[in-house]
Amino acid sequence: MSLRLCDNFNMKKPKLNTALVVCTAILVSIAPSSAVSIILVDEKSDAKALVPSAENGGISLEDSWKNVADPVNISTWQTGVTGVGYDVSADDRYRSLIGIDVEEMQGSTQSIFVRIPFHVDGENLATINTLTLNMKYDDGFIAWINGVPVARRNAPAGTLDWDSGASSSHNDNEAEEFETFDLSSSTGALNEGDNMLAIQGLNNGLNSSDLIIMPQLVADDTQWPVVLATEVAAGFVRPVDIQHSGDGSGRLFILEKPGKIKIIKEGKLLSMPFLDIESRVNDSGNEEGLLGMAFPPHFATDLEPHFYVSYTSNTGSTVSRFKVNTANSDLAINASEEIIITQSQPFSNHNGGQIQFGHDGYLYVGLGDGGSGNDPGDRSQDRDTHLGKILRIDVESAPDPGKGYAIPPDNPFIRDASTQDEIWALGLRNPWRFSFDRQTGDLWIADVGQVALEEINFQPASSSGGENYGWRYFEGTIEHITTGVIPNSPIAPIHQYGRSSGRSVTGGYVYRGAEYPRMKGVYLYIDYHADTLIGIKPDGEGGWITQPLLSGYTNVTTFGEDEAGELYFATDSSSSTRNRVFVISDIRDESYLKILSVEAESNGRLSFTFGSEIGESYQLQASKDLVEWNDLGLPEQANSHVHVFTEILGNPLEKEWFMRAVPLR
Repeated sequence: MSLRLCDNFNMKKPKLNTALVVCTAILVSIAPSSAVSIILVDEKSDAKALVPSAENGGISLEDSWKNVADPVNISTWQTGVTGVGYDVSADDRYRSLIGIDVEEMQGSTQSIFVRIPFHVDGENLATINTLTLNMKYDDGFIAWINGVPVARRNAPAGTLDWDSGASSSHNDNEAEEFETFDLSSSTGALNEGDNMLAIQGLNNGLNSSDLIIMPQLVADDTQWPVVLATEVAAGFVRPVDIQHSGDGSGRLFILEKPGKIKIIKEGKLLSMPFLDIESRVNDSGNEEGLLGMAFPPHFATDLEPHFYVSYTSNTGSTVSRFKVNTANSDLAINASEEIIITQSQPFSNHNGGQIQFGHDGYLYVGLGDGGSGNDPGDRSQDRDTHLGKILRIDVESAPDPGKGYAIPPDNPFIRDASTQDEIWALGLRNPWRFSFDRQTGDLWIADVGQVALEEINFQPASSSGGENYGWRYFEGTIEHITTGVIPNSPIAPIHQYGRSSGRSVTGGYVYRGAEYPRMKGVYLYIDYHADTLIGIKPDGEGGWITQPLLSGYTNVTTFGEDEAGELYFATDSSSSTRNRVFVISDIRDESYLKILSVEAESNGRLSFTFGSEIGESYQLQASKDLVEWNDLGLPEQANSHVHVFTEILGNPLEKEWFMRAVPLR
């Protein structure tokens, strides 16, 4: 039995899964084993400070001083290094910390404005998952990164003014020590390039004898998340896509393969379908049906709100536009269909079906190679067909003559008479699914394999298109069928796996939500026929690393993200968790008991070694749902700072269980 061990005191625990070796996801140490720290702001970093007054214009700056751009009165700011403060007390204890002396504020204002610039290059930005602000302060402060509030202490309630004071004082002894503030949920505020840490220091009283503001801002990469899936809604009919409308409503739109779109609104599944086009959809084949949906970027402000769907009909693949009922935004107008583009399909499988708007505002359309097996028409390499391609079209501008869309003027093959103008990328077998990183604009393409390899392809946002991913000549990185067209400079996948790990990849998204900083920048995918969710992220050296994150969910058809960037997935009708939608979370960030080791004994027992407090009693427990916990054995009292539980797990433990050691206080 191998275990991913839950090692905190609380109800949210890492999972354990069965196999016969102890897996590396067990925490040998709670601290990240390979974190690379980047000091963005340190003691004695360059800084500017302003004691706001009417004379220097500080009282009328409002929020302008909190961003990278210089405020209008920058010439009046003092220049130096952190810390910023003064000390006229008898012991003068802050003197060694002061880089900019602002003694002039005593008796005139309780606030000081501080600007500390810092730089983050693109390579480092891509790896930052954890952001920590360490502060020495007396008496209080509010901090912003690029105008986004990120931390505060002893700040008054209500609206902050230019001369606001601290709500309470801060002990001088404590003020000389760094206090840590976790800003990991605010890593999205960081920019590639120039950034600004802005701090309004707050004194507790006009005549206070001292003040100090000394920040240190540290970023690093972190260990992998411990992933939990929580059911959001059930009762669907073969859900195949999850989308949001980006209009602030918080709604999730769930596509059902037979041809309906359902809405999850405020946590509840609405009874009335948003759209019902079952009569137009041909879902007779397993890979046919209503397959994709996309809302235009400006949907929230459209006077005539509309959206796009991708489905298979009796004549092939179709992308259409539908209007939304302006009297009830939870209902589309079924009769409003405008067909944008169609593609005949020689076989029932390999239809692709994903549609997504890129950061450029254009619609990207994924199509498989036409089906059967081994691409008998070599269509993926045929530049005169849309099959086996990703298309890029402009559906929000006036259409070109004879088309339902316009061709973007910078499409890669627009001046190549041998290639269809719509083609953005080629050499794909059946892209299921592709997505854009909402932060970077990078394109991730999961392509289903034939007999050997499933692959994940990566196209950076800087690409001008035209990539050839090699199918059918290549399957992944191995040669497959070497007759027909030989692709020129094919792009290898960044990740591939063989039949021992699955046989039909379901691509996901890069996590960019704010709730789980450890997941930030991790791309998630799963195989339809396997049960393990996999994460991919940069290794910091130009390559990629992967990690199993969650098991127990088979027949996952799709992933999706909500407006905030939180991630979801849906399961098919043949799954043990059939026809449901789940939300993904990271449950590692809790108060941990340190797990030092888990070892299998020769008699079948497992030994759990963890850090403990002398004299404290602990109970080992297991749960399969994070709600009901069962004791394993009897409580034991720790006689040292390391304690070992040795227990037989056996029945009724199943494949996925959570473990915890609970102090009996």
